[in-house]
Parts: sequence; structure tokens; C-alpha cells
Amino acid sequence: MKVILKVAEVESFTKAAEALFLSQPAVSLQIQKLEQLFQTSLFIRAHSDRIRLTEAGENLCQHAEALMKVQQTLIQDMEKYSAGHLRELHIGACCIAGEQLLPIGLSAFRESYPQAKLTLSITKCEEVFNGLLAGNLDIGVTGLEPKHRFSRDLHKQKLMEVPLVMFETSKTTPPTGKIDLKQLRKHRLILSEKGSGCRTEFEHILAKNKLKLQEFEVVCESESNDAIKELVKDGYGVSLLPEFMVRKEIAEGIFTEIHLNEDRPMMSFFLIYRKQDNLSKMQQDLIAFLSTYPKQESTNT
Repeated sequence: MKVILKVAEVESFTKAAEALFLSQPAVSLQIQKLEQLFQTSLFIRAHSDRIRLTEAGENLCQHAEALMKVQQTLIQDMEKYSAGHLRELHIGACCIAGEQLLPIGLSAFRESYPQAKLTLSITKCEEVFNGLLAGNLDIGVTGLEPKHRFSRDLHKQKLMEVPLVMFETSKTTPPTGKIDLKQLRKHRLILSEKGSGCRTEFEHILAKNKLKLQEFEVVCESESNDAIKELVKDGYGVSLLPEFMVRKEIAEGIFTEIHLNEDRPMMSFFLIYRKQDNLSKMQQDLIAFLSTYPKQESTNT
């Protein structure tokens, strides 16, 4: 039922597969099984990439939406008899939130709620948003807020705001010291991948100061924050990460902060979940817990 609803929504087997974290053949197989079961075509397949529902497909989607609501109501009602923790919660997080912020918080939540069943998927922000819309994720924590097509159906709640630090290896002699963004063009940059919170915030800062990333020498883009730190440590360039991620290395003299004349950049982290859902007891408890926990723990991360 989830598969046909997503295919109908995006009018594409390929896009539906991406949103549902499935392969395209797996999505096609699900639709074929439904068509075999009801012995009728559910989609009209045109020569273009887009497809549309037949009359039978439209009718089936109406019933599918009703069934999804019944399923959700059933789980919520039965949670009354299971201490409110009947189902497993699937949490999606961007790399920084998933690797640095959530592990301690989720462990603390499990101590308070030993019956809680939690799974954590660490991926890109956009994939977290897609997973939430597809119903494969229940809660997301990302370094970007959902915008454009996501903002209509996803609720966002700011968890925390942290400073970003531009840093270089302490092997550099002498240290760069305080510079402005234009002077930063003399340095090689090692950045997070496109679409990451750090990268997006840096591009916003450049745009605010009428600069473009194309004016800078970007020597590496990486999805791994540990790889970024190692490259900076070895002197391949300078980078930008949340302050709590490089605080220890700066204190130990491994990295040196590059102070910008412009305002110190900040990065926000958001708690995301679907707007249309009636939240389960466990979702409500986890949201309430995470809403306060990061503020208390982030300075000690």
C-alpha cells in the first residue's frame, strides 16, 4: 500500500524507489503483484518517464490511504496496553547529528525507557526528509531545515545552534590569524559534501558577503568528517566544522582556529517529523526528551 501511494504521488517508479529506500525492480514487483491480485492495470505507462493512475488505480489508492490510517490508529490504540512502546521507532540523522549528537542522547533515553526499540540511520539530510515523507522514518535530526517541497508536510523544531569554526593544521608556520573571507581565497578548502549543513551554511555566508564558492580553491569534498579532519591535520587545506567537533584538537594544539573578520558562522540542528501524523506515545516521549537533552549535553560533546 505504501509503495503504490508513493508511486502515485511522484508518478515515477524510479523516484518512488529512491524515496522508499528500495530498488526500482522491488517497487515494480510490488505493483505487479497488486495488478495480478486484482487482475487489472493500476498505471498507464506512457513513453515518457511519468506514469499516471488508471481509474482502478485511483480507487485502490483511496482504499490504501484509508488502510494506512486504520493501521496507525490500531497501533496507537494498542499502545495503551503495552506501556506506550509497542512499535519500533526509526530515526534518521545527518552525519554530524548521527555520529556526534544523538548516540549519547539515545543511550540516555533507553535508560529512562528500557522498553523503547530504536534504530538509527545516518544519511544525507535530503534522504532523511524523503524517509520521513515515505513513512520509513519516524523522527529526523538534521543540520538543515526542510524547505521547498518538504516544508509543506514536515514539522521542524530547532534543537540547538552551535558555532562553526574555520581551522587549519598547527604545522602551518606562522598561523593564519584573523582574516576576512576574501583573503580566505588564498587557502585551499576541504569541505563537506554538497547538501550538508556545514557546506550550505558556508555558502550562505559567502552569498551574504557577495562571494561565490567558485571563487575559492576547493581541493576536496567529503562525506566523512573524520576524513576532513585528517586531511586538515596533514596540511592539505583548511576546513569548517562545528566548534564542538574540533574543540579537543584546538586545545591540544593539533589545529589552529582561523578567526574571520565577518560574523562567526552558526549552524542549527532541527528535529523533524511528519505534520499529518498523530504522534505515538513513544514519539512524543522521544521528541520531548531530545528537545531538552542536546542543549544540556552539546557543550560537553
